[in-house]
Amino acid sequence: MNPVHPHDDTGFDAQARGLHRASLAQVSPQTLMRLRTARHEAQRAAPAGGTRSWRWLTATAFSAVLAVGIGLQFLPRAPTAPAPGATAPTPVAAADGEASLDEATAGTLEEDPDLYLWLASADAQPLAME
Repeated sequence: MNPVHPHDDTGFDAQARGLHRASLAQVSPQTLMRLRTARHEAQRAAPAGGTRSWRWLTATAFSAVLAVGIGLQFLPRAPTAPAPGATAPTPVAAADGEASLDEATAGTLEEDPDLYLWLASADAQPLAME
């Protein structure tokens, strides 16, 4: 905000109003009429204020839904309860000090042993560098 200096703008308003009156006196009445009709036509052609309020309402609602969606991503998730008829997976017996694995984990490791062989091969190294 500009500081107010009482000694600087004492005559500023009066001078600006005087210049405005002088400029209006130099404009012909025909030009003033054309400007006035152009202003009224522009006001009639402008969209009503109701359409703008719907745009703002839509944008605000979209922003609110987006914010709620992002906020829900940060909420902690509760563990899901098992189905009533389902049984808990039994751990695989550990042998020779190995960690016990449940059947689902053991099944995924045994699905494709060729994948692990390929990962250890020399062909996988250049592909991973790309």
